Amino acid sequence: MQEKATDRILTAANLLSLVRLLLIPVFFVLLVCYNNNVLAFVVILVAALTDLVDGFVARATHTVSRLGQTLDPFVDRVFILVGIVAIFAAGRVPLWMLLVLVGRDACMLALTVYQKRRFDRDFEVVFVGKLTTALVMAGYCSLVLWWPVLPGARVVEASCLPGWGADAAPLGTWLLYAGVVASLVAAAVYLWRGLRPGRAVQEKREGSG
Repeated sequence: MQEKATDRILTAANLLSLVRLLLIPVFFVLLVCYNNNVLAFVVILVAALTDLVDGFVARATHTVSRLGQTLDPFVDRVFILVGIVAIFAAGRVPLWMLLVLVGRDACMLALTVYQKRRFDRDFEVVFVGKLTTALVMAGYCSLVLWWPVLPGARVVEASCLPGWGADAAPLGTWLLYAGVVASLVAAAVYLWRGLRPGRAVQEKREGSG
C-alpha cells in the first residue's frame, strides 16, 4: 500500500536530499579545480548512499512528502548532469558525448512538462531509460576515479573517440558509449510514448468527423 504524501517540509528524508544537493558543488570543485579523484569519488559514494536511504527513511518514519517526491528525482538529475559536465571540464570525455547526454535530459524534461500540461499525465519510466541512467552513473564514477583502465582498442585514432585508438582508457569510457546508445533508444521510446496520447486524440477527432 502506497503511503499518502503530506505537505511537510522539514523531514529527515528531505534533509538527506538537501545534503545531496549541497554535495554537488563540492564534487565539482574537487574534481575540476583540485583534480582530486579520490575525494570526488567519496562524495559520489556519500551522495549515492543518501539517495538509497532517503526513500527508506521517509517510509519508515511515515514522513513521505510532496516536496520529497519532487526534490529527490530533481537532485538525482542535477547530480548526473553536473557529473557529466564536470568530467568534460576535466578533459575526460569529448564534447559530442556531453551534448548527446545533456540533450537527452533536456528533451526528457521538455516532454515531461508537455505531457503534464497537455494531457495531465505523469511521465512513465521505461527499462531502457533506467538502463541509460545506470550506465551513465557507473561510467562517470569510473571516469572520476580513473579506474579500472583498459588498453586501447587500436581501431581508429581520433581525439573525439577515446579508447578506440592506442591510448588506454577507463572502463567508464566504454560504459558511457553504451549509455549514449541506450540514451538514443530511450529518447525514441519516450518520444513515441509521449506523443501517443496526442495521436490518439487526433485519430478520435478524425473518426468522429
